[in-house]
Amino acid sequence: MEQQQQQEHIDALLERYLSLLDEYTRLRQDLSKLQSGVYQNIARANFTAERGMRYGRDHYDERMRATRVLRIDDEAGQGVPKFTVRNLMECAEGDEKSQSHPEEGATDTTTTTTQSSKSEDTPETDQKPEDRNQDGAEQGREKSKMKKTSRDPLRWYGLLAPPSLRTAQTLSVQAVEQVIPRLVTVNAEMEHVEIEIRRARKKRAKAAAVADKEALGMEAVEAR
Repeated sequence: MEQQQQQEHIDALLERYLSLLDEYTRLRQDLSKLQSGVYQNIARANFTAERGMRYGRDHYDERMRATRVLRIDDEAGQGVPKFTVRNLMECAEGDEKSQSHPEEGATDTTTTTTQSSKSEDTPETDQKPEDRNQDGAEQGREKSKMKKTSRDPLRWYGLLAPPSLRTAQTLSVQAVEQVIPRLVTVNAEMEHVEIEIRRARKKRAKAAAVADKEALGMEAVEAR
């Protein structure tokens, strides 16, 4: 009975390993397609570029900054790392929005109080508080857009980047954010499952050896 349970556990591990292997193979194919698309679009952009212009490392400068960072977690607690990529530009935008938009209730109360005091003490001006708030919000959005575009690597090549270069950037982002982290995570899971399979097989072999010794001992007793 115990050997049967061990064999079922090994079969489950093998099934898990095969599913991971299938996903790993599919991810490698997707990564190969994305890389081919990136190189083709860069070559197309260089082919249609102006004379003396080439999109490559020659135009890199001190503005180069990392826009994405790698994060490694161990959610299952089994020593299997999970790799994810975070976009620093999106995180910065979220922080700016949280800072530029305080609690709505407090803002509404302040605006109401200001309007009531102005109606009693001072005459109305040409610009209403709502208009000033809208202007401030628009200015904040424009500043955030400027910060976002200034960190875009496509700006190194001018304001009007060719569509093929933008396509190459989109494919590269897809590979870096989605395919590569999942590919490395699946590889780590496969290595963990391989270790579990070897341990389960060793345990099954030891149990079989113990069972054989017990059977031989019983036969010797019966022979006496």
